[in-house]
Amino acid sequence: MQFSYSIVIRTLGNTGEKYHRMLEAIGRQTVVPQEVLVVIPHGYELDHRLGTERIVRSEKGMVTQRVAGINEAVGDYLLVLDDDLDFPPDFAEKLHNTLQARQLDCVLSFCRGWQTASPSAPSAPTKTPLKQQVKNRIRNLRGAFTGQAFYTNRRSDYFDVTTVTAGHRTYLRDEQGLCSTGSFQCFFIKNEVAKRVRMQDELWLEEGTISRYASFDDGVFYYKLFLQGGRIAYAQDTGYLHLDAAAGRQTTNPMEAKRIRIYAMAKNRIIFWHRHIWGSHKGVKTLAGGLYFMTNYFVYNLLANLRPKHWPVIAALTQGYREAFRFIRKK
Repeated sequence: MQFSYSIVIRTLGNTGEKYHRMLEAIGRQTVVPQEVLVVIPHGYELDHRLGTERIVRSEKGMVTQRVAGINEAVGDYLLVLDDDLDFPPDFAEKLHNTLQARQLDCVLSFCRGWQTASPSAPSAPTKTPLKQQVKNRIRNLRGAFTGQAFYTNRRSDYFDVTTVTAGHRTYLRDEQGLCSTGSFQCFFIKNEVAKRVRMQDELWLEEGTISRYASFDDGVFYYKLFLQGGRIAYAQDTGYLHLDAAAGRQTTNPMEAKRIRIYAMAKNRIIFWHRHIWGSHKGVKTLAGGLYFMTNYFVYNLLANLRPKHWPVIAALTQGYREAFRFIRKK
């Protein structure tokens, strides 16, 4: 089987051997990509090379670099990647097969790892340990309460509006297994569909006084695609491994990292809700969804950070809310 696809990678060039490992995975693909585009900011350099890639220079920014790569790509399909992933040799082929068989516009892959005994080894998803399953359950419950995430395998207007509407992932949102958002680390998409989303209109994700971390860029991209009628689903027969190079991490201080994350999440989710949810279908239930997130997210983080040394986190949370409403008023 042959098809035309471009691989698009955003990087700062500092992920070392983990980036090299991903280049090896690209070189093993059963279907050779038409081109490999590596988007790196001005002033940064790569420490590993595939030898055939094309370097695209742009300003620094998670969204800015993603947009630069998508706009430059010429293949019929795009395999869009972060710079610290590993995946099996038939990865692109299986994603394309899923897209074609189910008549999709975009295919996502589960971050669940695969066995790498040899370069020719077939993909084999690893089983999640029980301890990790329990942690995932707790995280999902916390996400549902705060309005960050809700996982469902059936239609549920109530939960779609009060939890998911505020903002995060819905896996298997209907009987066809379609979804309206997912991870931005790795996705396979039709070229014209990716360009039509116009993420260049969403550079507000990179703005901020405390941090320019583009929290929730994945939610914005997929939800815009969903609103345009795009069909998105997960491929069940393959997975990738996130090597977690943490190259985009803004600080190694845990408290400062938490402060940045809380601030960016509060600000960007409110703006997202106003632009793409309230803006597309105003109503009482949609308003309830926004209030659900704003109230529960604030209450949860307030209770979790009542200790004096955590007060900067609460200050960052309220700052995120203020900047979101200031942005909305200006628009």
